[in-house]
Amino acid sequence: MADNPTAQKIYDWYESKREGHREHLGASLIGHECDRFLWLTFRWAASPVFGGRVLRLFGTGKREEQRVYEELQAIGVELHTEQDGNQIECRDRRGHFGGSVDGIGRGFAEGPETWAVLEIKTANFSASKKLKEAGVAKAKPQHYAQMMIYMGMLKLERALYLSVNKNTDEIYTEWVPFDEGTFNDLMRRAERIVGAIEPGPKVADSASKMPCKWCDFAPFCHDTQPAEFNCRTCCHSTPKEDGKWHCHEYDKELSADDQRNGCDSHVFIPALVHGTPVDGGVNFVEYLLEGTGETFKNGPAYVSSREVVKRGRKKTDPKQDVSNLDGFNDDIPF
Repeated sequence: MADNPTAQKIYDWYESKREGHREHLGASLIGHECDRFLWLTFRWAASPVFGGRVLRLFGTGKREEQRVYEELQAIGVELHTEQDGNQIECRDRRGHFGGSVDGIGRGFAEGPETWAVLEIKTANFSASKKLKEAGVAKAKPQHYAQMMIYMGMLKLERALYLSVNKNTDEIYTEWVPFDEGTFNDLMRRAERIVGAIEPGPKVADSASKMPCKWCDFAPFCHDTQPAEFNCRTCCHSTPKEDGKWHCHEYDKELSADDQRNGCDSHVFIPALVHGTPVDGGVNFVEYLLEGTGETFKNGPAYVSSREVVKRGRKKTDPKQDVSNLDGFNDDIPF
């Protein structure tokens, strides 16, 4: 039994309601240093696995937003946090990139007459110290990029960055001006990521090196963790206008549920398979496994993508019981 069984049950509850993949590439991520990370995220190739304690911590951050809203309105800020009952959203022209702002306000002491994006964060003591010393652009480049996107998409010239020190409750604020050059660079990057047919190169040659050392996708990039099975990891799917996805195999638009479920005709994008492509044809790609010299074909008439995932999971975690999964074939040579 765990040392803290009640606490563990609470963590388990958070894990039971873990959210799935986001349908769009998020503005909160576009400042990340690795193109590969962004592409894998957008293509649903791998998922960060947050434990219950961390998920609870995220919830604490969301609750802090409500407290800040109350405080800002109490000091006279005119604040808008919703549109038609939902968070205020912004998207790029194709509908695959964007985010939801914490708020838009006017009446901040830094610029009383200026409408500005409001971005609320929480940080530990060390991160808060760096913010005060270096400013958000240097200390938190992802947060800075996020605000550039929101300002550019919403045609606003300022953002108020407000960070609460989780250790001391000290509030740090920074009045951030819009930079059109940075915005345009970030928009081009997002467009490149969304349109790419395969991930970019690894930014380090080992999972023990930064930034891969702390990346949730390191087991996929540097080990043999398989990519996830869904339409976005399939050769047949392509992002289209208005945030939509199209399946070329069946010539149909894919709903969000379609994308999550995948189908029996799934063929992995070759860059997502831990093997070297050596041949391909209608609905299959053949791979060479460099460690053994054996080959296999991924396709509905050969080794299905579901089987690729199941075998990869067994190799990554030999304790995991996959024998009861449909279509599992223990004779697959990889």
